[in-house]
Amino acid sequence: MPKTPTKIAIKFTAARLTHYGGAYLLHQFFQRLQLRKNMSHRIRLPDRNTMYYSSELLLTLIYPIIFGLGRIEATQFLKSDGLFRFLIGLQSHPDATTIRRFLLRLGQDGLPSLLALQDRYRQQLLNRPQALSKFYFDCDSTVLTVYGQQEKARKGYNPKKPGRRSYHPLFCFEGQTGDCWAGELYPGDTHPTTVIIPMLEPALNKLPAIIRRKYFRGDAAFFDKKLINFLEIHRFRYAIVAHRTKPIKRLVPGLRYRRVSSNIAVAKFYYQPHGWKHKHRFIVIRRREPEEPSPQMALFKLANYTYQVIVTNLKLKPVNVWRFYNHRATAELVIRELKEGWFIRKV
Repeated sequence: MPKTPTKIAIKFTAARLTHYGGAYLLHQFFQRLQLRKNMSHRIRLPDRNTMYYSSELLLTLIYPIIFGLGRIEATQFLKSDGLFRFLIGLQSHPDATTIRRFLLRLGQDGLPSLLALQDRYRQQLLNRPQALSKFYFDCDSTVLTVYGQQEKARKGYNPKKPGRRSYHPLFCFEGQTGDCWAGELYPGDTHPTTVIIPMLEPALNKLPAIIRRKYFRGDAAFFDKKLINFLEIHRFRYAIVAHRTKPIKRLVPGLRYRRVSSNIAVAKFYYQPHGWKHKHRFIVIRRREPEEPSPQMALFKLANYTYQVIVTNLKLKPVNVWRFYNHRATAELVIRELKEGWFIRKV
């Protein structure tokens, strides 16, 4: 395996720097992580009759993704970039066919090892003395519309393209860092409540011992008695948006509200939905129109108000429960970044 450069002077004095000019700083970061060495030791694929190691091919994928190159063909201009090959330590850049064949082998044989390496780096980060003692599971899903006959793409909930086949990826982020803690890709007709518990169980097993308190935040797609039972068994503190059932819609107008701002008031009530084991605490946020809330904010409308109901076991004042839940909005920003910056929409 060719060696990468060790002594390079960094100067930002050139007048015609490209937007790939910071590649060497990224290279230094990877060296600090010993990324190439760890990939060589942990990811072993059948590399017969090839002039590239698995770690080299992985780096030729990781760098372009960070550069913002969305397709394999777009990486081919790097063949003529001597500095890029110099940083990675390649005599020549692999062509697109070689990279595709490597991805096929990686998906079949090497993906578990790659995910295990990711978990190892994450554990090293979280086990530091200054690491987090609280952990926030912010779960959300999105819709990836496809055009054609892609494998396992099905018709399901698709508000922007009704009737189109799609995928339905489900993510679990850490609420403070934005780190993607778990993620699965499902057919478009999959409901999150049917798959969220199997996804959370391995995510819980990866939590370091230093984590003392666990929190869960989710929108109305996660309002499910099985999930709430699971969270209570594992001692989660949670805040989940409730469905607009008829009993809830009958209760909220007659509650005693406390005003917290010019157009927002809060209230609470205790209610046991059908099939649930015991009563739960529900927080109601009432907003006055004509202010138009976002589609996710509005649970339903009555008279001149919009209402949002949150089920929770947090021992906080109602307004603070609402504020706690609103921090989950960072999950939507991370999903947007995955779509626009990391090209998950082209999966």
